[in-house]
Amino acid sequence: MNKGSNLIVVSAVLPIHITKEKGEYSVQISPGGLVTALKQVLHRRKALWIGWAGSEKITPKMKNLIFEEGKKEGFLLYPVSLTEKEIDHFFNGFSNGIIWPMFHTFQSYCRFEPEYWTAYKEVNKKFARYIKSISTENDLIWVHDYHFFLLPEFLKKLGLKRKTAFFLHIPFPNPELFFKIPWRVEILKGLLNYDLIGFHTFLDRKHFLDCIDELVDGVNVLSTDPITEIKYEGRSIKIGVFPISIDFEYYNSNAEVSSYENFPYKNYRVVLGIDRLDYTKGLLQKIKSFRRFLEKYPQFHKKVILVQAIAPNIKKLPEYDELKKDLEHLIAETNGYFGTPDWTPIHYLPKRMKFRELINLYRYSDACWVNSIKDGMNLVGKEYIACQVENKGALILSEFAGAAAELKDYACLVNPYDIEGCSEALHRVFSKDPNMKIKKMINLRNHIKRYDISWWGNTILETAFGKKIVDFPELEEDIPLHELLKSF
Repeated sequence: MNKGSNLIVVSAVLPIHITKEKGEYSVQISPGGLVTALKQVLHRRKALWIGWAGSEKITPKMKNLIFEEGKKEGFLLYPVSLTEKEIDHFFNGFSNGIIWPMFHTFQSYCRFEPEYWTAYKEVNKKFARYIKSISTENDLIWVHDYHFFLLPEFLKKLGLKRKTAFFLHIPFPNPELFFKIPWRVEILKGLLNYDLIGFHTFLDRKHFLDCIDELVDGVNVLSTDPITEIKYEGRSIKIGVFPISIDFEYYNSNAEVSSYENFPYKNYRVVLGIDRLDYTKGLLQKIKSFRRFLEKYPQFHKKVILVQAIAPNIKKLPEYDELKKDLEHLIAETNGYFGTPDWTPIHYLPKRMKFRELINLYRYSDACWVNSIKDGMNLVGKEYIACQVENKGALILSEFAGAAAELKDYACLVNPYDIEGCSEALHRVFSKDPNMKIKKMINLRNHIKRYDISWWGNTILETAFGKKIVDFPELEEDIPLHELLKSF
């Protein structure tokens, strides 16, 4: 970065958790994919991170606690206050009640309320004013996710000239879905005020460009790969594909010291699921597929178990309450039908796993199953790969997760809607030649090691500052049908 410039990271929520006990506040850095990723990228960089702190009112004492906790991680945290109405309409309303379901192909869950759009604009405007108060013209503003499609437009209206980069952590929908949003044109024009726009996959970028082509006049494409450059209203905008990853060495080194003595499922071959409670994760389909596997292949009874950990969802929406009820009923029904006094086929862990427990499960489980209906990337599979120090495991991966574009050649791809196909994939994983599985895992680990979180962050920042980028992973816009049908 240029001398005298700061990197200012913008996300909807700061990576902190505030608790109050006996009248005293404490602040801790929160877990999560984006938090973990950015912590690695921002380490040792001169970075400021702004976002909502998770509380309606932030006292000066709380601000100091937040500031000091951020310094321990190598960056400065600045909390933005939101009103109760903004919290409800911006988060639960527009962001999680419209954009999240629509961009994940669940349009029936969308609630197109005009007041949600009003709140979305107001919060974007509030963040723009905050950025103005702490930034200089030499700073790069790096904005994350679907909460801030309009932010650079409001920066422009405030008269600020800032270099801006945006990364979308969720999928971008095809035109047929996106066109259903009443404020579709305003969203696209807002995004086109960024200098760099990043996506996980070529398919996401294609959908975005298709929507622009249909809805926005005056856009000229100047170049395509590896970075698409377009001209709009006298400005050049870069649009790139940057698949997010993990800190390979961190997970690998922790897995190396993990003890098999602490593994709680020594008597079984383990299929591992690590998910958040969300309708995008294909959880009901996963349980139905595992049930079908038990029906078709009784030789695996008392030998194979599914260990499914499900972290609670912070989104306060009725869809998640309904999903939890249906999921727990299905798990109980399956265990009741197939289970015996000495064997429970599905071990349900309704909690956020502690890091040491997670590493232990990643290292010693025979397979990891990511069954997403739709996912921007999904880092669970990459974390599992990094922990497979003996190269013995297998990754069962939904073709609708962004990670499939990278890992398709060596993972066992499944269609989460195909109950029979998923059950057969489980059978293949447990029947496959061990030497073949080792070869596939070695290739997966080599890829994740090369294209790790540092590659992701450095590539985005270097692209934003105009440096030439040459080292991109081999990705495909679409996965050919014959690739999907190949046996694992």
